[in-house]
Amino acid sequence: MIEKKDSQNDSIVVDTSVLLEYLEDTPLGKKVFQKVLSNEEIKKFYIAPIVDTELKYILCRRKGYGKAIKIVSELLKDFAIYSEEDLRDEAAHLKCDFAISLADCYGLATAKLLDIPIYMKKEVEIEKVFKKLSLIVKIKFINDLK
Repeated sequence: MIEKKDSQNDSIVVDTSVLLEYLEDTPLGKKVFQKVLSNEEIKKFYIAPIVDTELKYILCRRKGYGKAIKIVSELLKDFAIYSEEDLRDEAAHLKCDFAISLADCYGLATAKLLDIPIYMKKEVEIEKVFKKLSLIVKIKFINDLK
């Protein structure tokens, strides 16, 4: 089932890289918390299903499986995980058109289908195709937060 597009502009999609910055308590992660995750104007946070998996395996390698599951489950308890079934075709289409990671395609597809912005960390592969990609998806880089 495809969800209705967000007409109130109070929802966003959050990429794995953004949540890692927050979890690692980096200076950029602190800014993300202040400007994005604590922003009272944003009522709903979405992630693609692969974000859950990515966070767990990255943290598993650093902290062990049990701790990773606990940390990620706590972090994502208030996030809406968009149905993968609805994302497959759109993610495949983006992957076909752009030389970017499949994980990024899933996040971007979520933002496109919901017609809401996605917050991402600047990466070379996204920057290379940003001009064309930004005609399709609203991308906001956390590196540009003031």
